[in-house]
Amino acid sequence: MNAARSVAPGARVSTSGIRPKRAERAWQVFAVVSVAGLSWWYFSAHQQPSANGYHRLVLGLGWIGTSLALAAAALSIRKRLAYQGVGRMSAWLRAHIYLGIIAAFAIFYHSGFRAGGPLLAWLLVFFSLTVVSGLMGWWLARNLPPLLTDIEETPALLEDLLAARAQCLQGMFELASGGSADFRALVEQHLMKETASWGRMFRFYRRRSMLAQELPGFQKEQAVALARLRPQEHRGFQRAAEYALRVNKMNAELLLQRVLRGWLTFHIVSTGTMFGLAAVHIFTALYY
Repeated sequence: MNAARSVAPGARVSTSGIRPKRAERAWQVFAVVSVAGLSWWYFSAHQQPSANGYHRLVLGLGWIGTSLALAAAALSIRKRLAYQGVGRMSAWLRAHIYLGIIAAFAIFYHSGFRAGGPLLAWLLVFFSLTVVSGLMGWWLARNLPPLLTDIEETPALLEDLLAARAQCLQGMFELASGGSADFRALVEQHLMKETASWGRMFRFYRRRSMLAQELPGFQKEQAVALARLRPQEHRGFQRAAEYALRVNKMNAELLLQRVLRGWLTFHIVSTGTMFGLAAVHIFTALYY
């Protein structure tokens, strides 16, 4: 019996995964049609140039782009209220992204892909930074949280990770202070380098592994170092090696969290600067 017939009579089929896909396709169609319409208007006006037609084109595209950019910014604020129950976060984010894409085409067509002076040049620069950082943030938001979930043992805030990392480093130094000169040298010169190893950090990313999966192999790599120590110090050095790898893994988690925070800060700053320059541009265009 096939899957369709195996559903019990009267049973409800979940549509939780179908509705977001339909909404996504609807926004995609809307964006494609809107961009196609703007492109047709822009290129048709250049095929049959006239002073009045070009003026209407530039003015119209400017107001369309500005209105859509303001709407996208407002939706960005509104989507944060989704945590308080005002609609779904994904729905507000979807509207923010696609309205921003349409606004980008309208603004770039409005500018004619050239700067007419220092003010417009800086406005285009910050508008481009806003668009690029927004697209980058969309990609990061889709890829980094799942990666972070795969490698972290327990969910932790950035501040908690910093505190736990400090405790691990302190544990390493306490073990080193109670060992021989060779023990201290290996901890301070060898294991401390491993805590900041980019190669090991990217190994966590590449393998999507946790500490327990990487620790046995890492401790085996310390066989040469163990041979230089007295047998009674082997257990302490392996403990120090575990601290070192744990610190490296925490650095990997911290990097992901800082990237997620950093791009948003950059996007907000570039957006605010863009709107400030746009306000000056609109004022000068209307009154001078």
